[in-house]
Amino acid sequence: MGVEPDFSRASDAELLGRVDAEPEAFREVYRRHERVVVAFLARRTGDAELTADLTAETFATALLHARRFRGDLGDSAVGWLLGIARHAWLHGLERKRTERSACQRLGMQVSISDASLERVEAFIDAAHPDSPLLALLAELPPEQRDAVRAHVLDERPYRELADELKINPATVRQRVSRGLAHLRAAIKEETP
Repeated sequence: MGVEPDFSRASDAELLGRVDAEPEAFREVYRRHERVVVAFLARRTGDAELTADLTAETFATALLHARRFRGDLGDSAVGWLLGIARHAWLHGLERKRTERSACQRLGMQVSISDASLERVEAFIDAAHPDSPLLALLAELPPEQRDAVRAHVLDERPYRELADELKINPATVRQRVSRGLAHLRAAIKEETP
């Protein structure tokens, strides 16, 4: 058995660009962003099993379409992953069930263990007001905090926020991108 490469210093854009040649690079993307994706979906579904299904679908879709990621707003894939998660959630709502097509194309069997459900439930519990993630969000500079909350959590479009704040949509994107980068760095510091 060989030693697995250390991908911890690579950006998300670099990792996603290497997935075809080194599929194990995707593990690092998953490790970095699982909590954020689970929290995003848990907040919308309130259901641990559905959250676990949608999280699996989100990452399976991201793996299938890794080549499509463009790091135009930085190297973080968190916004791209949340867009995929939002689409999976909305698609699930439309059909009244979770679509597992990406998992099926990859030949993945989705079976949710009790341990996985407990982990998802812990993430759902983290969505409460005293959650560490929300505490980290509260520590951001006000402009970044408000932009992240409005765009990511409340799903408001950049244009709408820009019009409301009377600023350029690119400025709103920058605030969201910087806020997410700060959150990612803070989560990385707290994760052993």
